[in-house]
Amino acid sequence: MPPSGPDASNACLPAAHPVISSVPPVPKGERGERTALDGKPGRLNAGKSIVAYTSGKNVVIRNLTVGEPLGAASKVDVLVYRGHKYFTSSVKLSPSGAFVASGDSKGCLRIWAYDHEEHLVKYDCFALTSVVRDIDWDFESKRVAIGGERDGSGSAACAVALQWDTGVSVGQLAQHLKGRCASVSFKPSRPFKLVTAGKDDTKTNFHKGPPFAKVPSDGGVPSETAHSKGAVYCVRYNSSGTLAVSVGTDRSLCVYEGKEFKLLIKVEGIHSATIYCVAWSDDDKSVMTASGDGTCKLFAVSDSGDVAEQGTWNPAEFQLGKSFSRVPVGGNQLGCSFVGGQPLSVGLNGQMCLLPSKPSGTSDIQVITGHYAAIAGMAVDYSAKKFYTGDTDGILCEWDLMTAKPIGRLEPPEGNDDLMFVTHGGAISGLAMATKSKTMYSVGWDDKCFTTKNGKVEIGPLSLGAQPSAVAAGSELAVICTVNGLQLVRDKSLSDLISIPFTANAACVTKDDKTVYVGGDDNKIHIFGVNDLTLTETGVIDAHLKPVQCLELSHDESKLASSDERDVCVFDLSEGNKAIIGKGRWCFHAQRVTCLSWSNDDSMIASAGADDSIYVWSFAKKSRRVHYQFAHRGGVTGLAFLPTTDGSHKFVTVGIDSVVNLWDATADIAEKFA
Repeated sequence: MPPSGPDASNACLPAAHPVISSVPPVPKGERGERTALDGKPGRLNAGKSIVAYTSGKNVVIRNLTVGEPLGAASKVDVLVYRGHKYFTSSVKLSPSGAFVASGDSKGCLRIWAYDHEEHLVKYDCFALTSVVRDIDWDFESKRVAIGGERDGSGSAACAVALQWDTGVSVGQLAQHLKGRCASVSFKPSRPFKLVTAGKDDTKTNFHKGPPFAKVPSDGGVPSETAHSKGAVYCVRYNSSGTLAVSVGTDRSLCVYEGKEFKLLIKVEGIHSATIYCVAWSDDDKSVMTASGDGTCKLFAVSDSGDVAEQGTWNPAEFQLGKSFSRVPVGGNQLGCSFVGGQPLSVGLNGQMCLLPSKPSGTSDIQVITGHYAAIAGMAVDYSAKKFYTGDTDGILCEWDLMTAKPIGRLEPPEGNDDLMFVTHGGAISGLAMATKSKTMYSVGWDDKCFTTKNGKVEIGPLSLGAQPSAVAAGSELAVICTVNGLQLVRDKSLSDLISIPFTANAACVTKDDKTVYVGGDDNKIHIFGVNDLTLTETGVIDAHLKPVQCLELSHDESKLASSDERDVCVFDLSEGNKAIIGKGRWCFHAQRVTCLSWSNDDSMIASAGADDSIYVWSFAKKSRRVHYQFAHRGGVTGLAFLPTTDGSHKFVTVGIDSVVNLWDATADIAEKFA
């Protein structure tokens, strides 16, 4: 079946792009559901600490070994596959390591090449009528089993097995109550066996094949009802196929003989809440569990199936920084895996925790953080060499500017007892940094403006008079664009709403805080003088044919760059706002231009937009341009040049795909503008 998603060129970041560092989104958890984590990279990637998971519409494969690329054809340690049209829900690398199977919320199964630089689609179909909850490969990398949910039609399957290269079914799997299957697992050795686990019927169905058919239970063998109530969230075979384990709502761990699926032992009450996931270690000698009680546990499993608890990790307590009587919702542990021999867990808040090999409570835990929602904007603190990002879930993150690596999420000023790190009560619509006061302003759809100093969000947000759309700052003054006008902020003093006869889309402020430039939907740039917290219009630049979307002053403030839905224009402020680059000259964007940034010496401008493209323009070679297409799926929302001193041209970008990329365009700029 032909691919139904983005074509091959847009399924991932083109390999030729000069991205030197990339930070992908973290997993997007769903309350009451297991989060897919796959730490088995396959034979092709043997010896590497590679983990695969889903986030938004993306599938993420990342190497947890710092500085080690994913493969020979990769320059970075991350692959973000963006071939799905709907939110992804499950992923599994093949035992060969050459292919990846991924599923989404609409039941679409895509099998694509991991070992090809364009990651071409090999198979694409709607295997289920609703969300895909789990995927597994047979040990030959020829067959795939998919478990999930049906949309209520009654006749559709919730679990299927197929030959992936042809799409032909390899049997009739038993269906679960209400059409809800939570997990599937192939026995990784001959004879072929396949187990599915139910979401509502508390059953595990055992199949043999191919063609696969259910094996009826005779005297409790195979075991179908080992769990006493609720869902069986996860079932997994070990790598040799001799044993299998399952966990679920009843808080028990069940161990089965692999060939006949006979129940060997059931250990009850190992957690104080639902167990969402179980994973085998690489040597098959132990399993780890992840639970809604905020903890993960390690158990030794003998060849005969005997179980002995080895200890407990407390990732939720570690992230919260204190003990708790009630589990914070963001601390629910929804997924776990062994990655390169090291335990890894993920919570509802999306943060992954690299755990020490031996359980030690809250000691020696490393948190992997980032965004899982679309990044709406960024603000740069050049003096501290940091930048901040905000997303549509109201979360703020702090980053190292020179490496584009996350420092951590900012905690809400009223406390973070739920461990969700939500500062704004709605989507963040803009961020700006005041250079002298060292204050970062963030505005969002909760109609509030938060101030952040030294990485700490301050108590007492400012309530705005209308919904904000953008914010800009000078040395101490910030101007907020809202749907009903403008508001000024200085030292936590907020002006009244200033009515204007147009809708403001963008703004910028001079370093002396005396002049504000505002771009509007009337296709004009309005110039205002500032007197305390009032504005007086002093001029207008009428040079665009469409609404102005972005404004950026050069470092010496002698030039102003502006953009609309297509054009990038530049004006000489020292020559009466004369157009250096007028409309129709730098006009190659196909959609709204969302961000602009000047190079360190003001000789170039970089622009990025909702068309996923980044352009670099030079005043020395006005008819030439450097173009990077498919930079961020969904559009680029932030771009800033790094303050380098070695003559290189590096910049950082953020986008709707929740990815943060660091680019080194030095070679491309030298070649194009020579």
